[in-house]
Amino acid sequence: MGAPLAPPVASALDESPADLDARALADAYRTGRLSPVAAAEAALARIARLDALIGAFVHVDPPTTLAMARASEARWRAGAPLSPIDGVPTSVKDLLAVAGWPLRRGSLAHEAHPPSAEDSAPVARLREAGAVFVGKTATPESGYRIVTRSRVHGVTRNPYALDRTPGGSSGGAAAALALGMGALAVGTDGAGSIRIPAAFCNVAGLKPGFGRVPAVPPSLFMPHAVTGPMARTIADVAAMAAVMARPDPRDPYAWPVPFDEAAAAGPVAGVRIALSPTLGTPGQADAATRAALARAADALEAAGAIVEEADPVWPVDPHEPFMVFWEATYAGFLDTYPPERQALMEPALQAIAARGRAIDGLAYHRAMGQRLAIASAARAFLNRYDAVLAPVMPSAAFDLEAEAPPGERPDDWRWCPYTYLFNMTGLPALAVPAGFTDDGRPVGVQIAGAAGTEERLLRLGAAIEAAIPACRRRPALVAADAEAVR
Repeated sequence: MGAPLAPPVASALDESPADLDARALADAYRTGRLSPVAAAEAALARIARLDALIGAFVHVDPPTTLAMARASEARWRAGAPLSPIDGVPTSVKDLLAVAGWPLRRGSLAHEAHPPSAEDSAPVARLREAGAVFVGKTATPESGYRIVTRSRVHGVTRNPYALDRTPGGSSGGAAAALALGMGALAVGTDGAGSIRIPAAFCNVAGLKPGFGRVPAVPPSLFMPHAVTGPMARTIADVAAMAAVMARPDPRDPYAWPVPFDEAAAAGPVAGVRIALSPTLGTPGQADAATRAALARAADALEAAGAIVEEADPVWPVDPHEPFMVFWEATYAGFLDTYPPERQALMEPALQAIAARGRAIDGLAYHRAMGQRLAIASAARAFLNRYDAVLAPVMPSAAFDLEAEAPPGERPDDWRWCPYTYLFNMTGLPALAVPAGFTDDGRPVGVQIAGAAGTEERLLRLGAAIEAAIPACRRRPALVAADAEAVR
């Protein structure tokens, strides 16, 4: 992780640079009150002081980070920043390539690999926009768990409750954001991997619709898995999405429509929203989650949206085809490795792949038909409503050492049915903080919509954020760290 850094250079700001969001950082850079170098130093210092306790990062490279920050500082001094996020400290989940850095994917099978030769497409868009990379964040092996634990890095803890999980598989990204170890974070989401950690760690995360953020090189996990932005504020998610959504000519599925950041802000009056506590599944959200949904619905109604309770009706239990795709995809993915490297992978991941190899072509074809029927049902429902407000998870973060809440099987996704629906349909979904349990664990809600409605979802998320002060509550560790530095 590198040697501990000295406290960052003091700024003329009331808060530590590590605790400023991207918009505040850009304003400070523009007025000369703060340098991108000081912001990078603050993020690196926060990592150096706290990450041994949390386990959010698997790779930190201060010389590279500070070189990127110095280049950004020169651009801001010349009045020529590359974008509104130029100079903003940003982390990248270790399922994506960053040129010159290792790509471990949370797996011992990658330990001997050389550094990546080039950036993944979304990472390249961020580099082109001047983002300053502070490091790579932890993931479970190949993103297969909804907790963040691997034999590469150990376990990642929830910054709000150290005996709880931050969720997965973008758990390192969410934990880092919550603690000010960067203002922006890149996550991936194949079944909820952006939204689950965002909900557990009181940050926001957008799973874009399939094709909205370029995917190069192509992945066997497409179209279910996408790359998306995570941040502490909805406005920062929007600014990051505007950059990440810039197309790549090598992606055959990339949307030709630019992301409209201006449309991601503004009024929500008249927007029709279905409040769906079950999302048409057997899932049962607990009292704290239902209360968070009610707060979010009240916030949207107060902002002028039209909210009514309604559940979609699915032609088949979505869990059935989801498990076919989940297991078959991991079977295909593992089979891209030679047997000696597969043997280095976690037994539970190998078991998923083994089940996937047993799925025959007819069963897979049947699942494809079921997925199309589910997508059609989602489209019909979202012709009646502009968005649906639903849980992310049935409860807040569970015990750190567990794979699922008490009484639930980690290999049976029926206990958490709310997120993977939008991976199977390819639709966008946004996780928004919406409060806390009585013992201080964050609770998030999810807003999903039809294809191409990311900007609308962000407007709705901003209305919730503005009405619920708890969205801005940071972990006690942040205040303790700031006091220790003073």
